[in-house]
Amino acid sequence: MAIIIENRKSNFNFFTFLFFIFLFFVVIGGAYYLFFAPTPGIEIVAPSSLQSSEEIADVKFDPGSVIGDPVLKNLRQFGAPPEPGDLGRSNPFSSF
Repeated sequence: MAIIIENRKSNFNFFTFLFFIFLFFVVIGGAYYLFFAPTPGIEIVAPSSLQSSEEIADVKFDPGSVIGDPVLKNLRQFGAPPEPGDLGRSNPFSSF
């Protein structure tokens, strides 16, 4: 009587293993940059053309001067405001 010993075949797929390791590092890296990475300030990100925004931020606006402007008071309305028309049938599910 002979005893036959067979080696088991390994079902280890190296490509799949590398793919999951790569996927793991992509997820970990994405989580780091999304939640833990320091965010740059707006001064670093803003282009030089927006450096003049400080001048715009210092502008003072007085609504009273706009409302009291004589040019605004001389404006007239040349028509009546539109009136609502028919809004539809009283019962939209009834037959025609």
